[in-house]
Amino acid sequence: MEKFLGVLFCGGRGTRLGEITKYISKSFVPIYNKPVFKYGLELLKSSNFIDEIVILTNSENNNLFSTLSYKTIIQDDNVVFDMFSGWEFIKNELNITKNGVLVPSDNISNISIDKLIDAFLRENVDIVFSLIRINNKLKLSSMGCYDLENRRFYYKHPNPPSDFGVIAPYIVKNEINLSDGDKAFNFYNVYPVEHAGYWFDIGDYDSILDASLFIKNNQNKQ
Repeated sequence: MEKFLGVLFCGGRGTRLGEITKYISKSFVPIYNKPVFKYGLELLKSSNFIDEIVILTNSENNNLFSTLSYKTIIQDDNVVFDMFSGWEFIKNELNITKNGVLVPSDNISNISIDKLIDAFLRENVDIVFSLIRINNKLKLSSMGCYDLENRRFYYKHPNPPSDFGVIAPYIVKNEINLSDGDKAFNFYNVYPVEHAGYWFDIGDYDSILDASLFIKNNQNKQ
């Protein structure tokens, strides 16, 4: 069985969270009973295809992440601007040949990584990603959306032509160049998988509250 490298991206500065990140790094913002990064880490750990996990972090957080049992890499802020340029940075640093599973540290979802990897292997594509229907046009205009009919990706479109938002994890082929991540979804052979479960992007105060209440209520039901 082919094995993949899982990458947890924890190098962001959390500027969307405003005053909160003056006191705590975005990756460590608590969602109900644990820091947000642990949700992404648990998603990676749940995969049967991933045999190695790497955490891409920054100099401020590296000491904390180094206490975990995973390899950490301090990103170069001059060349890492998003998850895709971060993946290129990791490939160069580690000289790896494995395909990657890219997971942000500020998203919470019940997406099945192995379902995405199954599609990646079955369809023999370059990138697999999830789509989730979002009825809030303002939210869609602040992220990427995907037009299924025309098979086209739009990033931060002022009038989104689709109700489907593009969300991570991303399953990516090692050989392709993702330096220009905004264009990658239109340049390469991609395969979207619709996600019908839950997904939270921890980017503002409301999302912290919504995600915390959702996790609390779901745990109480179990």
